[in-house]
Amino acid sequence: MKYISALSILLVALVTGCSGMTISGISLEKGNHHVVIGNTVLANQLEFSHSQAELRNGYLDASVEVMNKTDAAISLDYHFYWYDVNGLEINQPTTTWRTLTINSGQVLLLQALAPITAATQYRIAVRDANNCSIINR
Repeated sequence: MKYISALSILLVALVTGCSGMTISGISLEKGNHHVVIGNTVLANQLEFSHSQAELRNGYLDASVEVMNKTDAAISLDYHFYWYDVNGLEINQPTTTWRTLTINSGQVLLLQALAPITAATQYRIAVRDANNCSIINR
């Protein structure tokens, strides 16, 4: 039975490709309880800091700084997920991944405004734009 479950998970991973699903290797990013990392190679290349969220006209405005710790530029995709007071994901209209390039040693701000006033929590998913590996914030 475990063998069939493992094969099912592998099949789902192969079929989803770059859909943003990461099956294994998930851990909490040290020092920041909001960051869940699914790709340790990419996670070791980035540093997240100054995570904050505040209300602006009733909408949650969330942001986090990300720094490239490598000697080369990294192309990233990122996407915000929003949750209500009960921790349930807020169903959003079709949202797209945003793409950016972060140069060696550069610090950039990832920021978004919640789509509705019911949002009280957020996560940011970050992936390598070249191979779709995920880091969830």
